Amino acid sequence: MRKLLLLLVCALLTIGQLWAQSRTIKGTILDENGKPIERASIMVRGTRIGTSTEADGTYTLNVPQNAKYLIISALNFGRKEISIEGKTEVDVKLEALDSRLDEVVVVAYGTQKKNTLTGSQASVKGGEIENKPFTSVDKALQGAVAGLQSAAASGAPGSSQAIRIRGIGSISASSDPLWVIDGIPVNIGDASRLTTTSNLLSTLNPDDIEDITVLKDAASSSIYGSRAANGVILVTTKKGRPGATRFKFDAEAGQNSIAYKNSAYQPLTADQYGTITKEGLINSGQATPTNVDAIYNANFLSVFTYPSPVNTDWLSAVTRTGGQQQYNLSASGGNEKTTFFLSGGMFKQDGTTIASDFTRLNGNARIENKATNKLTLGFTLNGGVTDQNTPLSGGAFGNPVLSAFFLLPTLSPYKPDGTLNYLTGDFPNASVYNTVAVAALDKRNLHGLSLRGAAYAEYKILDNLRFKTQYGVDYNTLEENQYNNPFYGDGQSSGGRAFAYYTRYMNWDWVNTLDFKQSLLRSGDLNLNLKVGYESQLSKGYFVSVQNSNFPPTTILTVPAIGATPKTASQTASDYSFVGAFSSADLNYKERYIITGSFRNDGSSRFGLNKRYGNFWSIGGRWNIDREKFMQNIKFINQLVLRSSYGTNGNAGIGNYDALPLYGYGSNYIGNPGSAPSQAGNIDLTWEINKPFNVGMDVTILKNRVSFTIEYYKRNTTSLLLAAPVPPSTGFTSVTKNIGAMENKGIEFTLNVVPVQTRDFRWNLNFNIAANQNKITALVDNRDILSGVNIRRVGYDFQTYYARVYAGVDPANGDPLWYTDATRKTTTNNYGSALRIPYQTASPKVFGGFGNSFKYKNFSLSANFYYNFGNYLRDTWGSYYNGAGFGGGFNKVKRIMNRWTTPGQITDIPKYVYGGNKSAQSFSTFYLFKGDFIRLRDIELGYDLPKSLLSKYHIGMMRFYVRGTNLWTWVADSNMPFDPEQGVSSQTNLEVFIPKTVTAGVNISF
Repeated sequence: MRKLLLLLVCALLTIGQLWAQSRTIKGTILDENGKPIERASIMVRGTRIGTSTEADGTYTLNVPQNAKYLIISALNFGRKEISIEGKTEVDVKLEALDSRLDEVVVVAYGTQKKNTLTGSQASVKGGEIENKPFTSVDKALQGAVAGLQSAAASGAPGSSQAIRIRGIGSISASSDPLWVIDGIPVNIGDASRLTTTSNLLSTLNPDDIEDITVLKDAASSSIYGSRAANGVILVTTKKGRPGATRFKFDAEAGQNSIAYKNSAYQPLTADQYGTITKEGLINSGQATPTNVDAIYNANFLSVFTYPSPVNTDWLSAVTRTGGQQQYNLSASGGNEKTTFFLSGGMFKQDGTTIASDFTRLNGNARIENKATNKLTLGFTLNGGVTDQNTPLSGGAFGNPVLSAFFLLPTLSPYKPDGTLNYLTGDFPNASVYNTVAVAALDKRNLHGLSLRGAAYAEYKILDNLRFKTQYGVDYNTLEENQYNNPFYGDGQSSGGRAFAYYTRYMNWDWVNTLDFKQSLLRSGDLNLNLKVGYESQLSKGYFVSVQNSNFPPTTILTVPAIGATPKTASQTASDYSFVGAFSSADLNYKERYIITGSFRNDGSSRFGLNKRYGNFWSIGGRWNIDREKFMQNIKFINQLVLRSSYGTNGNAGIGNYDALPLYGYGSNYIGNPGSAPSQAGNIDLTWEINKPFNVGMDVTILKNRVSFTIEYYKRNTTSLLLAAPVPPSTGFTSVTKNIGAMENKGIEFTLNVVPVQTRDFRWNLNFNIAANQNKITALVDNRDILSGVNIRRVGYDFQTYYARVYAGVDPANGDPLWYTDATRKTTTNNYGSALRIPYQTASPKVFGGFGNSFKYKNFSLSANFYYNFGNYLRDTWGSYYNGAGFGGGFNKVKRIMNRWTTPGQITDIPKYVYGGNKSAQSFSTFYLFKGDFIRLRDIELGYDLPKSLLSKYHIGMMRFYVRGTNLWTWVADSNMPFDPEQGVSSQTNLEVFIPKTVTAGVNISF
């Protein structure tokens, strides 16, 4: 017995010694085309020893001396088992799961093989948006997906971004897509109530994203039912993979400046302003050539002009070159049982104007554990804290951009002694504040917090039947503080004032699904995939508002509690809920013919008591033509697919209580509290119905070197939510009803080409374009709806302008002229007699992106462009700084210097008359500009340090790069006043200028 024990101990010691001795295996994991596979898993068979590949596909692994095999796997590639006996270097090529571009992609409520999709969807990989100098992921989508329009109205750091998928689908309801992050439908957009602009998505770090999938048609999105009319954007955050823990660190720093400037729209100098103002005073009869100098000196020159005259460049005073930096650190790894991904980051950006900046701190965690062979548990948690400062915009006198164009150059931001100049006195525009002083004295801040997390469990009931439950939470708080000092500006008249607003959104979502897979034939040629589920969502909003005035004469005490005079103290709440039962199925015959369908019954608290539930469905078909026998001898075609879909989905993007008859308090009588009906309501109000049709073709040829997709779509939206007039005897003027219809149709094309591929060099080319036509097809009694400068008319685009057509300047006398009829043969200088007609639209006819990427050995270069054609942009405030003398007490821009001055002169700028020349300042096509532009959205030059150098320091990858964003912009209209990107509505509002950014960075993994 003792001998047996002794032998056993010796054996164990020998085995332990063998395992203690190790050797190093190195190599590279490539795909069939020789392209590196990042994050491929390399495991020693029968152990938990492993690692994963770097971005260049390389790996290094210490293995026991007696290790014989490595197991190598990667997402969407086949698993391989490789012998390593007697080897120190092992290079492996993995084959795709299907040689004809078969891969697993993210879809609604799960994943699916790409070659079985019948719908229209596009994917943007996380690597394409990593380290981009944008405050939110929606900005990074610009130009990346055909048919997705991403437009910024403001360049303020942390600002909101408008996303439209296949056009604008509603008149008065929301046109935003549904965002789903890790399976949780989330609140998006600008939720602030004091700040000029904010974005709930700015708390999400783009570096934490694994994949973004855009669902565009019925087959891909109708399973989301009542929220899918405007498309769905699925965001999947990163997760760990089996292997040794891998760390990654990114650092980037640079600066921001104004992306687009037009020299014709630079503010006038003091001498230029003096020239036109004196001329305008004479032309208006307010002065003569003999006394104009005295009148001008008395009314337009600053008292602070000595010892030298003031000539202030207010645009330079309120704009700046701002700094930018970001840092990210992540760790990921695990084993066959448990995987994890942890990350943290910091992002900071200064805006292009004073008083605008943004800072984000964020963290992300995702852990998944295979508790048993049947049970998988996991959770995700993504959180971010933001701090944002934004100035006023539009016509607010505290807006620094407005002041840059309105304030006289004869005024100075500082007094001769260097103190701030409050610009009080008798100057014509003293009401426009010195925003240099306002920025120094006032505060306008938003502190945001977001937490998005989910816990889930998946249980394999049978080999072909799985149950999954997931409970998710989307939590957002916004703490907004505004302080206006008692000395100058908006707070002066009230002795100083302060606001404190608190906003909270608590959104939870619970989804339960059953997935069933079954082969219907013994041969396995016919397969059924079936999913059924139930989802419930509740979102609660909570709002507190406080305002006090009459503050002590100091700028140190800034919170509302200090104020002596309470103005506002209120608390409100608002909520909405959805419940839905859904199912989807696909029938697959030899992966050649696929039929899919979905159905959802949804209920929403937002609609009338009689119409709170609706049914939404889709059907789709796919023919993988390349799998037919007659295609087997056509070698140059790798993939040829025809697919189509049709269905219905809904739009519930209205107010939470728009359908309810409401009673409100505040109708007081003789000092006593009183109430009265405040909203008529409509108990039959229900969803807008969207009916999208899609047909598309996917083609890949020449050994996957060329691939393209072309699609045609048409979506009809009916039962629009519009205000219909009601008899005045009801006590109301209108009630919201389901009336009206709209149509969007268009073509999308996406192309990817590898023109050159050698051992050391690879060139990739990409291009996408979308052409959309929007048309209103029905309205309330088909009557026009006038909305500001736009007209809603049957047969016209939703964003059609309604304007008098400018005919130029009368060469004889310098008067502005407008056309009187549609033939444009007669003109008038009487603005009221001019014909007002539907004219052009704010919607682009075509838009998209194109780019090139090159890689030569360790060097890489990429450049991506965004373009937009066919829309017209409105200069909302142009009448003040380019309106022929209107608002003469405000400064003008250099284009005004081309004004008419002598008979016979040909120009488009009327005679300058102080106070205005025959309504030249009124809206007409003079203030519309062709919005065509091309922008170099992103360019990057990078270099990867050699592996031979890095291996000495146990570093897997180190890459240095320089990047530029919005470096170059071409515009078709030489008179384009401001940046051609002005949101979906294409109307300027004197917002913070969109930045161009130059940064340098480093990526390290180890």
